[in-house]
Amino acid sequence: MTDTQSGASKDPVVNNPPFLVRRRTTFTWIIPLLLIAAVCIFRLNAGGVASIIGGIAFIILGEIVRFWAAGYISKDAVIATGGPYAHVRNPLYFGSLLLAIGYGLVSGLGIWGVAAMLAAFFVFHLAAIQYEEGFLKNKFGQPYLDYLARVPRIIPSPTPRTQGEGSYAWEQSIRNREHTSAIFAVVFVIALVACRFLLH
Repeated sequence: MTDTQSGASKDPVVNNPPFLVRRRTTFTWIIPLLLIAAVCIFRLNAGGVASIIGGIAFIILGEIVRFWAAGYISKDAVIATGGPYAHVRNPLYFGSLLLAIGYGLVSGLGIWGVAAMLAAFFVFHLAAIQYEEGFLKNKFGQPYLDYLARVPRIIPSPTPRTQGEGSYAWEQSIRNREHTSAIFAVVFVIALVACRFLLH
């Protein structure tokens, strides 16, 4: 049995996740708190109600993408290539990218809010993507390398790049705890809007 077949890896990057990957959950909570603090301190209203509507549209779309992706994956069990994974190999992170833009718009901080959220997204998520792709290369070998060669990393292709198998299962989305992300999104938007207008 090879290292790839057994799930073991001799790759130091895979065996020793970088700091940003190990502490990603912590920063997932810290960054929203920092954004709320910035909204309370600067008390801006860039874009008015239109920015809130636009931001919520991005957030809804982001959650749809994340629920769609979470309903296809069985983490670390098989290579997900169907559904959204035929268009982009990291649809969960693409959904998170849409969420980041949405939160920046809802904050009322204008271009600075969006830029800050995008910067945070790329700092933390690119590290995670690189680590996870290294793990999957070692676990699945050539089939995953073939998939990498065909499907873009973050920005989806408008047409499917693979003929992936499988179907969406709502229960799988719940098992992957995607509803937790949706609940957080609702609470976070309410907090941003409240801070933005009550303290303005």
